[in-house]
Parts: sequence; structure tokens; C-alpha cells
Amino acid sequence: MALRIQRPFPLRQARERRNELSRYLNLDAGRSLIIAVVMLCMMSLIALGQTGVVATKGYAIVELEARRTELLRERSQLQLRYANAQDLKHIHSRAEEIGLRPTGREQIRYIVLPEEIVHDILNENEPQAAADQTE
Repeated sequence: MALRIQRPFPLRQARERRNELSRYLNLDAGRSLIIAVVMLCMMSLIALGQTGVVATKGYAIVELEARRTELLRERSQLQLRYANAQDLKHIHSRAEEIGLRPTGREQIRYIVLPEEIVHDILNENEPQAAADQTE
């Protein structure tokens, strides 16, 4: 068996490797077509993803607008009920339904307190109010 010994020439080997590398990087028509198809697929996936996000947000917006419309209708109904409840004719008829009637002069009684008692009552409440304010 014979051994073949070759002396390494670094510059020649580097040149050969550089030539081989350019051959690998040289794109022929088939490789260019495959790269174009892969790029087109990637762009299509990105576009589909964005379309899905937009569609999902669109459905959410439609649901929120429907809920808003429903709440506005409910609000207007409640305002109408409130206005009807504040109507004096409605209050009067409701009072009659539960058995209330207007007071007569014979039902009204006034209590007249002497002025000293009124003054004492007012003075009793003032220290408590002042103590509440300091706390």
C-alpha cells in the first residue's frame, strides 16, 4: 500500500474552498423558484393571520355595538318609568290605592314650646356639633 503525502498549500486550499462556496450559493432557476414559492407562502400566512385578527376584532365590535344599543333602549325605558313615577297624578292615584288621603285641619296639631326650652335644646346640640367637628 502506498501512501500519498501531499504538502498543504493554504492559499490554494482557501481558493478551492472559495470556488466551491460560490458554486453552492449560485442559484439556478429551480432553487430561485423554490425560494420564491416559500417567500410567497410566508407572505400569504402573514396576510391570513392579519385578516383573522381583523375579523375577530370586527365581531367583537359588532357585539359591543349591539350591547350598547340594548343598554340605550333600557336607559330610555328607565327614564320614562322615572318620569312617570315623578308625575303628581300618578303619585296621587298610588296614594289613594294604598289608602292614604289628604290631611284635614282637624288632624293638624301644633306644639308651642316656651322660648327657654327651644334655646336650651339648641345649646345642647351646639357643643356636640363642635365636638364632632374637632374629631
